[in-house]
Amino acid sequence: ALDHGLKAKSIFTITPGSEQIRATIEQDGQMATLNAAGGIVLANACGPCIGQWDRQDVPKGAKNSIITSYNRNFTGRNDANPQTHAFVASPEIVTAMTFAGDLTFDPTKDTLTGADGKPFKFSAPTGNALPPKGYNPGEETYQAPPKEKGDVTVKVSPTSNRLQLLEPFAKWNGKDMEDMPILIK
Repeated sequence: ALDHGLKAKSIFTITPGSEQIRATIEQDGQMATLNAAGGIVLANACGPCIGQWDRQDVPKGAKNSIITSYNRNFTGRNDANPQTHAFVASPEIVTAMTFAGDLTFDPTKDTLTGADGKPFKFSAPTGNALPPKGYNPGEETYQAPPKEKGDVTVKVSPTSNRLQLLEPFAKWNGKDMEDMPILIK
C-alpha cells in the first residue's frame, strides 16, 4: 500500500508486546514502515486493555465497530466504551483493513485505488519466521522498588476521569470470612 502512495484510513495503533519486540521491530525497520503508513506505536504492553485507549474519534456510548489483533474483545476492553464491538483478526488482516478503512474489505480479493488512481490488490504477506539480526533485548527498563517506601507518593490528577486512588482497605481482623456469596461469571 505504501508503494501505491496510501496511508492508513483509520486509526492504526501498534503496541509492541515487550521492550524486546519494540527494539527488534525498530532494529529491523518495521517500526519505520508502520510509522510511514500512519501507524502510531504505543507503549510496550499487551494492548489497550482495561479501556486505556483514550479514544477521541467516537463519543463514549456511541455504537461502533473496530477490528483489532489484541487478544480480548469483551465489552469496554479496548476503549472503555460499552458500545464498541471489537472483532479480533490477525495483525496482517488488521493492517490491510486500515488501508481500506472499511470492515467489509476483503484483502484476498478486493482492490484499493492507489494515489495515482490505479487499482491494485494486496499480495499475500511474506517474511522471515525469525528476525534476521536476532532479537534485540532493547533497553533495561526494570526499576527496583525503593528500599524505603515511606516517601513514595503516587500522584494522580484530581481531575482525571480515568484514574482514581483507592481508599486503603481496613486492616484484616484475623478472622476468615464464612458463608459469603461468590460472584462467578
